[in-house]
Amino acid sequence: MKTFVARADRLVAVIAGASLLAGGGFALAWHYDVPWARETLSRFERARIAELPQQGWWVPTLAIVVAVAVVAALVLLIGNFSPRTTGTASVIEEPHFSAHVDLSAIASGVAAELAQFPGARRARGTAIDDRGMPTITVSVYAAADFDVVGFIAEAESRAAFVARSLGGANVATRVQLHIDKRT
Repeated sequence: MKTFVARADRLVAVIAGASLLAGGGFALAWHYDVPWARETLSRFERARIAELPQQGWWVPTLAIVVAVAVVAALVLLIGNFSPRTTGTASVIEEPHFSAHVDLSAIASGVAAELAQFPGARRARGTAIDDRGMPTITVSVYAAADFDVVGFIAEAESRAAFVARSLGGANVATRVQLHIDKRT
């Protein structure tokens, strides 16, 4: 997920959560006859609020609010569901020369090596962009009687090898292990 989209999601969640908490708290205060809640509700003029939809500015304002909400929802949907794939990582950056490495190929290679571990059924590797950080992600599926400790040591050695191979490039390695429920 991209950093902007993650922040926008959090902002929307905080605003919605705060609004729901405030509305729920006010409703509970009114239900339990808290004086300030009863007084606040008694100040509302029902006739004035009922006349709002007949005002000339109501329909254009409502149309603008709906249009902005639809655009914001589409931007968040596209941002949340857009592919997080990343292309290459820069290994050497010189003024007249640069070298880039295809992270998807490295992820596939690491997955192929980890798939050979005893008890591993299959492995799949992808390169993603995780909040601005290029990340090599490997998912390994294994049997229930799998040697987890030995696998962790092997996965850590593969991650260290990737870090050494990339020569200090800012790339994370994530290995996810999925163990079957049955033997």
